[in-house]
Amino acid sequence: MNTELVPYLTFENTKSALEYYERVFGADSISRESPTAKQAADMALNADVDLDELTLQGSFKILGKEFMCADSFLGKPVISSLISLMFRVDMSSDEASDLESLYKRVVGSEEVKVIVSYEKKSSGNKYGQIVDKYGITWIFNAVK
Repeated sequence: MNTELVPYLTFENTKSALEYYERVFGADSISRESPTAKQAADMALNADVDLDELTLQGSFKILGKEFMCADSFLGKPVISSLISLMFRVDMSSDEASDLESLYKRVVGSEEVKVIVSYEKKSSGNKYGQIVDKYGITWIFNAVK
C-alpha cells in the first residue's frame, strides 16, 4: 500500500489564499474548482452568492509537495497554533538549496512573521520557522 499524507487547508477565501501562496511562496500547479449551483443548493448557500468566488476544492504545490484546500462552508475557520507544516530535506541534497531559496523568498516578501531565523543550529541542522498571514506555521528543516 502506498499511503500519502496531503495537508488539507481551509480558508475563509481560498481564491485569495491561492493568490497569496503563488505570490509569496511561489506555489505552482494551482487549481481551483467552484461549486455548481446544485452543490451550492445542497450546502444551503444563499441563492445570490457568486459561485465563481467560492472554492469547493483547490490545490497547489510548493517545492513539489501537494497541498489541498477549500473554503470553509461551515462558518469562519478558526486559526490554530497546534498544527505546523514542515519541509524536511537532507542537507547535502539539491533540495536543501531549494528550501533555503524558498525561505529567503518568503521572508523577503515581508508578508510573514519570522519566529526562528533559518540558520545552522548547534545540532548541525539548519532550521527556521515562519507564520504566514493565515496563521499557518511553516518549518524549514535541513538535516544532516
